[in-house]
Amino acid sequence: MALSRDEVNWIALESRLVLTENELNNAVRYINNFLNMLDRFKELDLKDVEPFSFAEALECPLREDEIKEFKNTREILNESGHIQDDYFKVPKIMEG
Repeated sequence: MALSRDEVNWIALESRLVLTENELNNAVRYINNFLNMLDRFKELDLKDVEPFSFAEALECPLREDEIKEFKNTREILNESGHIQDDYFKVPKIMEG
């Protein structure tokens, strides 16, 4: 399966990416090379291979979630430099 130049451009635009002609050409080549590599897995005979599961599920089960009190949150947040009044200030990453 290969993607056309228009399909890759549409995906980029949906992702809010503006690509130059050179970047678009490189993206098409990179994505299609990756998809071709994935197609090679279809050639493998996996009928006798068991599905993957957590390797140590029996010997080392995952622990239960526990609610624990976390002390010094105000001190830690103050050290971050992102506290403004009683709020955590998140840096702006997009123009809007």
